[in-house]
Amino acid sequence: MQSLYIHVPFCASICGYCDFCAMPVPERLHSEYVDLVLRELELRANDVFDTVYLGGGSPSVLNAANLRKLLAGLQKSGLKEFSMEWNPEQVSEEKMDIALEFGIDRFSLGIQSLNDNLLKMLGRKHTAKTALEAFEKLNSAFGTGSCDLMFCLPNQSTENFLSDVKTMASLGAKHISFYGLTLEKGKKFPPQPEDLYPEMYLKAVQILSEAKLDRYEVSNFALSGHESKHNQVYWKRGAYLGIGPSAHSYLNGIRSYVEGKYVPWKKWVMSGCLQSGLTEDIPSTEGKEMEAVWLSLRTREGLSLKDYEREFGKEFEFKKAEPFIEKKWLELSNDHLKLNGEGWLWLDKIFLYSLP
Repeated sequence: MQSLYIHVPFCASICGYCDFCAMPVPERLHSEYVDLVLRELELRANDVFDTVYLGGGSPSVLNAANLRKLLAGLQKSGLKEFSMEWNPEQVSEEKMDIALEFGIDRFSLGIQSLNDNLLKMLGRKHTAKTALEAFEKLNSAFGTGSCDLMFCLPNQSTENFLSDVKTMASLGAKHISFYGLTLEKGKKFPPQPEDLYPEMYLKAVQILSEAKLDRYEVSNFALSGHESKHNQVYWKRGAYLGIGPSAHSYLNGIRSYVEGKYVPWKKWVMSGCLQSGLTEDIPSTEGKEMEAVWLSLRTREGLSLKDYEREFGKEFEFKKAEPFIEKKWLELSNDHLKLNGEGWLWLDKIFLYSLP
């Protein structure tokens, strides 16, 4: 069984920090895009799916007719989870009704901040009021869903970020994801409060823990039973098919993607989605080993030492990890190596200097 990711590369405008494949294009191209996506899916899908995720860009930028056409062409029966990303300003009763009609049962809402000045600085098109109204609508309409927040934003204080976390938890969010902003060189933003990063992260974790939203991945927190099934496929190196420009796939141990720009992707689909048009990454044994450790440590289950030995034919080497175990940044529990305490802040350092 596989999972399916569909990339909708359109946004009404592009936020200054965004490094995803996203583009503002005339709405007249949206219908063509939907036809091309369904054509690519027809040519490439040879299995049924456990989970489907519509991401972007922003799927919610599609008008009602195009959203209906896209959803009508997708598998709807037997899914364990069907997710869709939304921008707050694009949430409408009509689009929610269409999503529910075609079986979408999980939302992901890009709030980012509840401070209007920060939203304006980021280039977001919604206000805090719009975000809260959108969350209320989605949270009452769908069985479960997530809201995304950002921290370590320019001009953001710890108190400001923690207020956002407390607000969303108090409003009944079943899943919250928060991410530290990473700015690429050349992005025109004020300086970030990087010295506050640890404080923001650790205090937010504590708030969510008290609200019973447990950390199941370094940036993801959920009430029991509301974890994202689709995202866990990525972290567990499960098979998934990516459809749309720049969408990545992981099939039979091989990662692949097609050109990220719209026109080359369109030509590739119209020519029959030839395998030769994909960029493939066939990892070495060492690469697979590093990826297994890296992705496992991101999760609350950690790295299963039995699974590691079974897959790579050797025992895990603890010598390099011992300093971090002594610091209590790593712990060994029930034959699993896990991040612990402040270790969640220093995953990159732990991985780079000690594993494998």
